[in-house]
Amino acid sequence: MSIEITDSLKAQILLSAVTSAGPGATDDQVNGQISRIVDMLSDGSPQLRIFDHAEKKAENSTGVGHFVGTIVYVDLEGNGVDGKQPTNRPIVFIRTGVSKYYSDGIEHIRLDRIDSRDGERAKQLTRQAESLIGHKVLVTKRGEKVGGESQRVLVALEDRGPDPDFPADFTLQQGASMIDWNSRKTPDRVSIVPRLKRLPQLHNVA
Repeated sequence: MSIEITDSLKAQILLSAVTSAGPGATDDQVNGQISRIVDMLSDGSPQLRIFDHAEKKAENSTGVGHFVGTIVYVDLEGNGVDGKQPTNRPIVFIRTGVSKYYSDGIEHIRLDRIDSRDGERAKQLTRQAESLIGHKVLVTKRGEKVGGESQRVLVALEDRGPDPDFPADFTLQQGASMIDWNSRKTPDRVSIVPRLKRLPQLHNVA
């Protein structure tokens, strides 16, 4: 991304620099703020790379959607399988109701990698999901093209309150026991199991 510094932009930079420097600032202090802002607008700056990253994500997006369900389990694909590196994607399991592909009524959705540029946001969402175990939530997801295929990525959660069908002290372990880990009808359910970091300590998958 390249930004042309026009006369209009120069005036905006000067006003921003004066404001940032604060009342009574010296010319040198204002000049320092101008240099800081110009550096941010330079090609390859960390700030512009964030915009570049957002543009690439938008290019790979296949749209945004929503659905409602109850969070039952949260884990991390933190184990490598068959010599491959782990994806390091948190994964949330949500009860939405029995369907053709989800015989146990529970589907899953991944987050962005925790070791990516979006990692901090993914960690925050993971903590939020863990705090909402047993709660109904509105899930916002985006479609993302990966290797020619589209996959769902969780981007936001809205708490709709405790699900009355679940006990108030519902735990991750109870959630893990609700999931049919051996279901071959559910997309990539069986292949997920060996990748999960937390599952072996909570549930024995025969």
